[in-house]
Amino acid sequence: MHYLRALAGLALERRDLDTAEQLTEQALSVSERGWPAFQFLALLDRAGIWAARGQVRDALTSIETARLVLAGTESALLARADELEGQLRLSLGDLRTPAELAGRLPAAHRALMLAQIALAAGNDHAAHQNLQSPPKELSPRRALVRQLLLAAAAISRGDPMTAGIMAAALRIGRLGGFRHTVVTTAPQVTSYLVEHSTPAHPDPFTEQLIGSAIEVRAAQPDTPGSRRRTAEPLTAAEARVLKLLPTSTYPQIAAALYISRSTVKTHLQSVYHKLGVASRAEAIERAVDLRLL
Repeated sequence: MHYLRALAGLALERRDLDTAEQLTEQALSVSERGWPAFQFLALLDRAGIWAARGQVRDALTSIETARLVLAGTESALLARADELEGQLRLSLGDLRTPAELAGRLPAAHRALMLAQIALAAGNDHAAHQNLQSPPKELSPRRALVRQLLLAAAAISRGDPMTAGIMAAALRIGRLGGFRHTVVTTAPQVTSYLVEHSTPAHPDPFTEQLIGSAIEVRAAQPDTPGSRRRTAEPLTAAEARVLKLLPTSTYPQIAAALYISRSTVKTHLQSVYHKLGVASRAEAIERAVDLRLL
């Protein structure tokens, strides 16, 4: 069980959701033979995977099923269900329920949840306050979550130190292979990764991270007016160039598509015009809003 769950967790961090789900289903099959604690944890794992697919309502149902497994007990494991439900409710725009659930969490985990709630409410100052004095008992992944939330607060308030705070968080993410955690902890961080992608010297982790951030950003709920259409549809050639824009330079796009740099620039000028933007970062952000990336 531990082995299967560990493998599923690694697959989730790689954003290999099919493998993560297959391994979790195997763990569930084993746990149903009489190990309720393991069954509870595997159901929460499944909820996390479904949430990563955008199936938040199904994920909430899996959490409720997990709670039934430990119904009538005083297990400390139940706090894990509270924490995951709080995060999912927050992604749906519900601030009240996560605040109630946060009160049932251990102090260190409660501080992280309250910071996420504050960020969702637009109160970056309160978020920053909840993240001061990091507890010693944080796991490596939760320590990364704290750093990402600090970065999110910095992004929200326009802190000139944002780039440095983000760089520190990404170093931790890279060392631990926490790609999924980096792109799902805070929407501010996800958007920042998309809008500030630097294709000049991409390494495999950075390319994968940007691709995952675009994927997650595209699955986020719409904002009013965010989906107005382009002035006119992109051509197939323009769409191919746009797909490579987040992680590739002009020469790299030209080489990948077997076209000249001049042709790349011509296509991008047309793309910018159709999207109604004036820069690479704006084009990527707008393309994500329109589900073109």
